[in-house]
Amino acid sequence: MVPSADWELAGRRVIRFAVAYGAAAAAVIPLFVQATRGPFPGVAIPALLLIVNLAISAVLLGGLLGLLICVIVWVVQTVRLSRSYGSPAAGHLGYWGIGLFVVLFATAYLRPAGVTASAALLVQSAERLIAVVALIAGVAHTRRWIGRRSPAPAAVHPSSRPAAGDWDASVWDPEVQHEISRRRRS
Repeated sequence: MVPSADWELAGRRVIRFAVAYGAAAAAVIPLFVQATRGPFPGVAIPALLLIVNLAISAVLLGGLLGLLICVIVWVVQTVRLSRSYGSPAAGHLGYWGIGLFVVLFATAYLRPAGVTASAALLVQSAERLIAVVALIAGVAHTRRWIGRRSPAPAAVHPSSRPAAGDWDASVWDPEVQHEISRRRRS
């Protein structure tokens, strides 16, 4: 069984979303340091901090949602491929990397007792970054493991950019083309 282009794409997207999430998690530290420096003259700096916080939060949320979807797709296809290539008894490092990511992600939201907010933020950010590194390492290892065992390289995924033929309704659905023509006449 040859790995599909969708499996290759899902693996690349898991890594990309993990990098985006890790970068946003690391960006929280300087934002927190700047926000806790002290009183600001005027409203420009607090407004800028709020805008940056919203942007970082959006990247964090988007990264997590993208990771969730891509990891599910990647795991389902990896299980199918692993069975055909004789999966190791303990599973792939990719599965262990995903498990470590989930554990570290969950513990990053638990604040240790007796720790200041800034120290807790550093520990939590470090946990998130370690989780991202574990996830990327596991997925990359499993992709290489399956790649070495596949008889042929996976087909290159077609570009996500639409081509001119993609917009021609008559090619993919003649009924739509008839409806467009009917509405133009009336």
